[in-house]
Amino acid sequence: MKETINNFLSTKNIVIGLDAKSKNESIIKLAQVLERNGAVSDAEDFSKDVLKRESITTTGIGNNIAIPHGKSSSVKQATLVFAKNKTPLEWNSLDGSKVTVIFLMAVNSEDAGKDHLLMLAKLSGRLMDDSFVKAIKSENDPVKLLKIFAEGEK
Repeated sequence: MKETINNFLSTKNIVIGLDAKSKNESIIKLAQVLERNGAVSDAEDFSKDVLKRESITTTGIGNNIAIPHGKSSSVKQATLVFAKNKTPLEWNSLDGSKVTVIFLMAVNSEDAGKDHLLMLAKLSGRLMDDSFVKAIKSENDPVKLLKIFAEGEK
């Protein structure tokens, strides 16, 4: 089976209109989504791991996008959350832009290498495509967003 972004993403992990006031709050709220969906056993523990990683170097890649991620024993299955925050967040992005689009990657510390690198590679490749970025920024329907993520991964 060919691995795609949609192997890690589902409509229940798409959050439109996230109402976080800071980078840390966004990570905590998205970790809670993962806990509710069963991908993470302990949202608080997972958020701490992500924030620890975030303190090393920024995951704000520019163009209003951040890819926070954490390897944690709280992660039950490698997964990805796609979120759009209502207001731009300070993230110390490489280009100085504030973040509205967040991809939170959750990977178990045991199998971190393969899943983490695969997810990051798939995502990074897609984010180089300006039309893809424009499409995900303008679409708010989770089902349509999944289709956009699936396009171009043939």
